[in-house]
Amino acid sequence: MTQGDVRRSSKVLVAEYISSVGEGNKFTKLELYKAVPDFSQVDRRMRDLRECGWVIDNYKVNPSLKPDEYLVQKLGVRIDLGERPISSGRRTIGGAKRRRIFERDGNLCSICGVSAGGSYPDAPDRRAVLTIGHIHAVAHGGLDDDSNLRAECQRCNDEARDNTTPPLSYENVLSHARNIGSKKEKARLLSWMIAQRRTPDDVERVFLEWRQLPRDQRERLMAAFSTQVLGSVEG
Repeated sequence: MTQGDVRRSSKVLVAEYISSVGEGNKFTKLELYKAVPDFSQVDRRMRDLRECGWVIDNYKVNPSLKPDEYLVQKLGVRIDLGERPISSGRRTIGGAKRRRIFERDGNLCSICGVSAGGSYPDAPDRRAVLTIGHIHAVAHGGLDDDSNLRAECQRCNDEARDNTTPPLSYENVLSHARNIGSKKEKARLLSWMIAQRRTPDDVERVFLEWRQLPRDQRERLMAAFSTQVLGSVEG
């Protein structure tokens, strides 16, 4: 790395690499990390480019891509060439408003339902950190009004920022809701809507409690519970 490179930010270096890949072409996360060494969170810097008009698909919005692949759809403001992005006018959410939104949403992620400091079902050793997210992204005209803000865990917030698609419409979401399979599943979805958040059912809740026990207690509890379950099956 030259002395000139040292003065450039990781965001600029990421933009430089992606522009070299070119619109319509793919690259992998590993290739990105190799192209921009000695910097952490270069994938986050890539997401930050969306505020400059860059459109980069991942597998969540483009099913033809593999989990570690990205497709360059559009190059935005060429910050790698010295162009300056137009200010979005986005303001930082103040502490009082953040606390109000967290309290309103029960200190739970409005997307996955994990509590602040709680563990994830698929990653029990990882603790959730809450942040403030926008229901309709600022890039699509979303405002900082309370009605457009919600509590999100950092993981869901990062995934939401990967989504380059425009906001869903009333008609689309209603159609998806009506096409959910069983009446029981529809009722569960309605209960989440009424609660304004995803609430885990009894099975998920007890499993999370079990995961937080020490290993020896988990083994003892599993053995005791299996006796009841297997006994009722055999009976």
